[in-house]
Amino acid sequence: MPDINLAPTNYDLEAIQKRRRMAELLMQQAQQPLEMPQTPGVRISPVSGLAKLLQTYTANEKLKKAETEEKQYQSDYLSDLGFLMRNAGKTTPGTEAIPEKTETITTPNLANQNLQEVANRQRTMRDPNAAINPFEKQIFQGMNNEQAKEKLLEIRQMPSETVEQRVTPAVPAMAGSPMLSPDLLSGNNANNYIKTGAGKWALAQYLMQQQAQQQAQKQAAALKSQEVLKRNPEEDLYRVVDGKVETLSAGKPKATLPKWEKSSIYENGQEVTGWVNTNAPDIPGSFVEGATKPEMTEAQRLEAQLKQFATEVEADKAADVGRPIRKFQPLPKGVPLNAKLIGKTPEGKDVYESNGKKYVGE
Repeated sequence: MPDINLAPTNYDLEAIQKRRRMAELLMQQAQQPLEMPQTPGVRISPVSGLAKLLQTYTANEKLKKAETEEKQYQSDYLSDLGFLMRNAGKTTPGTEAIPEKTETITTPNLANQNLQEVANRQRTMRDPNAAINPFEKQIFQGMNNEQAKEKLLEIRQMPSETVEQRVTPAVPAMAGSPMLSPDLLSGNNANNYIKTGAGKWALAQYLMQQQAQQQAQKQAAALKSQEVLKRNPEEDLYRVVDGKVETLSAGKPKATLPKWEKSSIYENGQEVTGWVNTNAPDIPGSFVEGATKPEMTEAQRLEAQLKQFATEVEADKAADVGRPIRKFQPLPKGVPLNAKLIGKTPEGKDVYESNGKKYVGE
């Protein structure tokens, strides 16, 4: 982690220590003897002694107050350090997303219900000759029978309750936030959580170191994302960017030589012996009838040599770009594909070696 030192000035502690020094100077002045008057006939005032006593008392109280403040400051500073150590690297718990909620709210319509109750009572239960309640309006007054029926039907069809849809909007998920953040250095947060100026400086230093560490990690990740990782020539050349593999160039399959092994198939109920190439993509389709192992044609030999040469060149590129450029030289007839040139004969012919055997080119 980068070493950051803000070299803070502890103004709070300096103010306490300044008040202590002022009290000590006042105490020294109070302890000095009274000066005797030099003028003949002048006497020392009796009040001067009381002033010295008052000065001594005041200085003593100021010293006690400064000592109490200094102890309290040290205690608060240790409390601030404890707060920082407990919450360093911690985050507040996040909240889950709350989906949108739709509710159906049914509210009774008391006015319509009361009107329906009064209409039913007046129409079905009241005696036409009975006295009318002075506090109740006569609904069907002045109506004939048909009009009263229509009015009653109209009142009964009035809604007795109100139905509404209440939609509570969705609340997105909230990620947790660091317990220690720059917000603690300003406003009421600084006074509620951190009591001393030295504690605020310690928090500022911690945040600066954390930010520098995060920047260093980002720079390291950026450099790593540019790093090209090498594999075998048969595999891809790639690098990792933001945790994902980015392929720069696809690998080339290694040239494989035919590998013949004895085998047999059945045709018309008869067993036919022969050979199959176990390196071929379609092994059964490579079957060749006969007792002698098949030999490669010149075209197949040249193609296999070219593939093998390309693989070796790619290997040179991956290993060291400063190697000398290879030159393709086809093998003489009768020399196995995996043979290596080891020298020349006195007559100047090339000598090859494969599996412990030596071959002389034509």
